[in-house]
Amino acid sequence: MSSQVTAEAIVAEWKSRLVALADNPEYVFVDTPQALTDDHRARLITFCGCHVEELEAVEARVGSQFPAVFRQYLLDMGEACGDLFRGSERAGIRGFDRFREDAREIVDDVRGSWTLPPDAAIVLTHQGYTFDYVRAIGGFDGPVMRWSDGKPHEDTQIAAIFAGYVDAHRRLMERNHRSARERRAYLTLHPDGGGQWVYPARSSGDHPLDSGR
Repeated sequence: MSSQVTAEAIVAEWKSRLVALADNPEYVFVDTPQALTDDHRARLITFCGCHVEELEAVEARVGSQFPAVFRQYLLDMGEACGDLFRGSERAGIRGFDRFREDAREIVDDVRGSWTLPPDAAIVLTHQGYTFDYVRAIGGFDGPVMRWSDGKPHEDTQIAAIFAGYVDAHRRLMERNHRSARERRAYLTLHPDGGGQWVYPARSSGDHPLDSGR
């Protein structure tokens, strides 16, 4: 990833692609009140980051800056990133200490001997057995590391740069989006939370997605 492309432009592109997916949903709502559909879409396109003072306070504690692309993500999307990282518990800089403590407990639960580096910021945790993190090593972009209970005594680099890590998640979202459209998905949201997906076997002319919705 060349530094001639700014961190701001990279993160802006992520947000643009996520909004495009929300504007062209892979499903049709069925038996769902309008208020729930509006809330659902709002969640998909809500992006919120931390204040620069909050980020700099953490960096002062750990003694170094996070890579520029990850910093911009934290400032623009770290507290709410739309539908990115769906299915995982996403972490922002405001949860720096809490998520580090959660990570320590995950390692301790399997008696792992590994220790999270002191300058590591958790990106996400997944189902209580794995977490991904980025270290404050400066520069334009840096690697994403993962610890999982399958290898309790070590971590593994899963992406050479954070931009590549996010792009991999985004591409998976887009593939799933295309697949759901091909399977002709309906979605019903429930007032008490959650939803139900249905993939009816119908002729192509019978489905609302065929009209270009």
